[in-house]
Amino acid sequence: MKPEPLFYIAREEENVAGPYDLVQMAGLLRKKIITPETPTRLEGEEGWKPFSWQPQFIVVREIPPDAVSTRVTQLDEEAAARASGPIPLPSVESVMKVVGMLVGALLAGAGAYLVARLDETTGYCLQIGGGAATLVAYCMIFASLMDEDLWTRILVFLVPLGDIYYFICNFWKYFTWICVKYVGTAVYLGATMGLAAHQPH
Repeated sequence: MKPEPLFYIAREEENVAGPYDLVQMAGLLRKKIITPETPTRLEGEEGWKPFSWQPQFIVVREIPPDAVSTRVTQLDEEAAARASGPIPLPSVESVMKVVGMLVGALLAGAGAYLVARLDETTGYCLQIGGGAATLVAYCMIFASLMDEDLWTRILVFLVPLGDIYYFICNFWKYFTWICVKYVGTAVYLGATMGLAAHQPH
């Protein structure tokens, strides 16, 4: 019996994720984590091509949402083994990204404060824009959580400190929206303080 094909997908900055079986690829496609244009390659092959160019793409689109992945048990066992081991230290690249996000948020907040203090109209625009960005980020994070299973949602919403644990374990999955959230919040707060300190000419 021919083994089921497994796929690798290309992430940003030359990162590669996988392998994923057909059911997992269907789930990623439904959640819009990948698109038909996402570069993919089959296990054992070297060439990359858009997912829609793969012969299995037609099959993946027809897989129902309740289909069960043959690799779920294997992945659960690997996750359990990692959880029982020591917590890995973050890479230098990861630390630099987080530091960059925090510095960027501080600079955005400081800039919003100065602009709002000098010009009231622009300050209100920055305040509204920052608040809107923060709200959108919260909504997108919440929407992503709705794709998780029931136990994960219980962990995040009902278990004390469960949300902190979850986001630490899945930080890079939400990194973009976490950046939007903190930069938006910094701009909102900076503009608000700038408006409070505004001195009309």
